[in-house]
Amino acid sequence: MSESRIRYFMKRVIVLFFATLACTAGFAQRAYEQLVRRAVTAMEADSLQLADSLLRAALQEEPAAASNVLLWGHLASIAERTGREHEALEHYNKALGLAPKSVEMRLCRASLYLKLGNEVAALEDYNTILKANEDVTEALLMRAWIRQRQRLYKDARADYEHVLRLEPMHERALQGLAIVNDNDRRPHEAMEIINRVIALYPKHAAGYALRAGMELKRGLKDLAEEDYNEAIRLEPDNTTYRLARAQLSVRGRGRRK
Repeated sequence: MSESRIRYFMKRVIVLFFATLACTAGFAQRAYEQLVRRAVTAMEADSLQLADSLLRAALQEEPAAASNVLLWGHLASIAERTGREHEALEHYNKALGLAPKSVEMRLCRASLYLKLGNEVAALEDYNTILKANEDVTEALLMRAWIRQRQRLYKDARADYEHVLRLEPMHERALQGLAIVNDNDRRPHEAMEIINRVIALYPKHAAGYALRAGMELKRGLKDLAEEDYNEAIRLEPDNTTYRLARAQLSVRGRGRRK
C-alpha cells in the first residue's frame, strides 16, 4: 500500500474512532480514550513506535471495546509502514474478525495481499466487497487489474466499464480499459481511449507514456519518442519514462492513427 493511501486511511480511522467515542456515554474519561488520543498524536508526529505501544496498551485496557477494530487498523497501517507486512496482515485479520463488513479494512487487506504476491486472496476480498456493494470503485479497479493480469479481458473490461458508468471521466478506469483493449487485440479502440485520456488530462504524464508504449508496439517509434518526451517534460524525475525512451532506436517512422 502506498504511503499516501496509508495516511488517508489513518485519517479516516481517526475520525471514525472519535465519532464512536462521542456516542458512548461516560467513555470520555477512561484511560482507554487517553491512550488512544496519545497514540493518534504520536502517529501525526510520525512517532510510530510510540504509537504502536500506546495502541497495544489501549487494547489491553479495554479488550472488548467495539472501537478496537479501528485500533487494529491503526496497528496494521503502522506495521505496514515499517516493513512488517505479515504482522500487518495479522492485524487486518483481527480487525475484520471484529467487523467483517468493513470495506476500508478489507480494501487495505486486499492491497496488502497484492503486495505480498497473493492475488487469489486479494481477489477474494474484492469479490466479497463487490458482492455486498457492486459500486465500490476501488474494488472494481483492482479486480479489473487482477483479471487483466490473468488475461480475463472480457471480465476486466466489464469492471472498467462499470466504473465509467459511475464516473465517465475516471482516469484510471479509462487507462485500464485502453490497456485491456490493446492486449485483447482491439488496437483502434485502445488508441481511441488513450487519446481521450490525453485530451481529458493533458498535463498528466501517464497518458502519454501509455500511448508511447502502444505506438512502439505498432512500430511508430518516432511518435513513441515524442510521447515519451512529453511524459518526461511533465515528470522529469520519472526514471521509468527515461529508460523507456533510451531503449528506442532511431529506425522507423510512422503516422498516428
